[in-house]
Parts: sequence; C-alpha cells; structure tokens
Amino acid sequence: MPDKYSAVWVSHTSISDFLHCPRAYYLRNIYKDPKTGHKIKLMAPALALGLTVHEVLESLSLLPKNKRFEEPLLVKFDKVWEKVSGRKSIGVY
Repeated sequence: MPDKYSAVWVSHTSISDFLHCPRAYYLRNIYKDPKTGHKIKLMAPALALGLTVHEVLESLSLLPKNKRFEEPLLVKFDKVWEKVSGRKSIGVY
C-alpha cells in the first residue's frame, strides 16, 4: 500500500494555473528565490496601497502630537511606497 504522506497533492487552482500557462504554474507553485528560499508572491495594487497608508498612519501615532506633521505626509508616503512599488520582492507581508 502506498504511503499517503508521500503523495503529491495538487489543488484545483494549481492545475488550472498549469493548464492556463505552465510557466505561471512554475513561478507560483515551484520556483523559490535562490537567495532567500521563499516563493514569489505578487501583491495586488490595492493591498500595496493599503499597507502603505496604514504604515504611514501608524508611524504618526508613535510620534508626540507636536511632531506628527513636521515632515509632510506625502514625503512619508513616498518613503514607504518605495518598499512596495516596482518589481521588488518583499517577503515580510
């Protein structure tokens, strides 16, 4: 009798990925970054925006009231946005 724990488990989504585009299947389900050993995760634009806004707002709550707006909010936003925009990989979120 075969060992059920050594079987390969494949989800409906991963099968659909393979049928749609074998390369997409490979990148989503198999490939791992050689430097970190982590799989690639794509972040939706709405999630990136939400994370950025929340990080800026949280940083304001950590400052004393009289220092919260010494640096313009757009400057803070741009600094945080650099971490999630473009073709960068972030494994924290």
